[in-house]
Amino acid sequence: MMIGNYRINLGAGIVGFILTFFVAYSSNLLMTSLIRGLIGFVAWYALAFGLRWGLGLLLTSSAGSKGFDYDPPIGPEVRGSQVDIKLEDDGQELNDLLKNGQNASSGEEIPPSETKAPTGFAPLDPPKLVRTKDPEELAQAVRHLTDK
Repeated sequence: MMIGNYRINLGAGIVGFILTFFVAYSSNLLMTSLIRGLIGFVAWYALAFGLRWGLGLLLTSSAGSKGFDYDPPIGPEVRGSQVDIKLEDDGQELNDLLKNGQNASSGEEIPPSETKAPTGFAPLDPPKLVRTKDPEELAQAVRHLTDK
């Protein structure tokens, strides 16, 4: 199913002819501009046709997916089409988390073992740099380099 009718295609083709003709006529002969205008007419007509076809396809498929023209199945086809799920009650865990969050904001100390799960993370401990040179010797080296 397409939206609109052939007049939309014809109008788009005429617009394409006029635009292409005047752009081509500014730098070409009349016959060359007419040929290019006809090519523009065909291209714009085809683009309008494709656009109408695509929009019609989108609108008819989206109407079907929204539940229009849908008859629910009756009988054995209904069985298994709905799933009822009951989850465990996690209310106690949620209450514990909320209590720990309130204690942390109130300033009470909570041991880190209770608040964080062990991740195996250990901070990097790089070796410290040790100076082996005498400061006077380093100053003489700098003076020697700046003299050059």
